[in-house]
Order: sequence, then structure tokens, then C-alpha cells
Amino acid sequence: MASAVSYEYLKAIQGVPGGIPVLDGEGKIPSTQVPLSLLLFLGRFATEADLIEEYDEAEMANFAYVDETSSFWYWNAASTIEAWVNQEITDEDYDLQTDEEKSMVPYLIIPPVSTSAP
Repeated sequence: MASAVSYEYLKAIQGVPGGIPVLDGEGKIPSTQVPLSLLLFLGRFATEADLIEEYDEAEMANFAYVDETSSFWYWNAASTIEAWVNQEITDEDYDLQTDEEKSMVPYLIIPPVSTSAP
């Protein structure tokens, strides 16, 4: 059974967050109607080198996916390690970060791998 949606409802949700995007004069969705996470995502890259070659500079919190490491990389120009930071960093690298740097990027700490049998 189909339900009806009113014209007034459709008009009310046009151009609002979570609603229906309204195209601009060029037939594109204005950036104000695009989720911030999509604006920050720079794309998918085969290797870290490919990412760095394409984006040797970025804006804070820009991120990209790197196939080589199967993980997301975040731009953190204030980092004491490097500007592009793999979200998966060791405890040692994380400890080198200042409190401000630690708060800028959603790092995921990878524990040391045990080589002993259970």
C-alpha cells in the first residue's frame, strides 16, 4: 500500500539538512547542502605516495582512503610526525603527539602484535 506525501511537505524539506537538495543555476548541489563529511573526503588512493602526490597540502580534517594500508589517512599539519597521518598509529607515535594534536584527528591505536602462541 502506497502512502501519499503532500506537496507542502516536499517543499518544506527542500534545501534543508536531511531534506531534498535543490540544484543551483549550474545544475549542481550547493556545498551548503552537502554533508560536511563529503566535503572533507578527498578520495581513494592506491598508495600513500599517490595521496601525497595528489595532495601535498590539504585542510585540517581532510581525509582519504589508502588501499595499500586499508585505512583512512587524515591531514594534520600540526602533527609532530607528518602532515598526512594514518588513523592507525602505534602507541609510541601517539605518545609523541601533543594533547591538541591528539584531539584533532580520530586516531586508532594499534596494540603490539603478540607472537607467542596461546
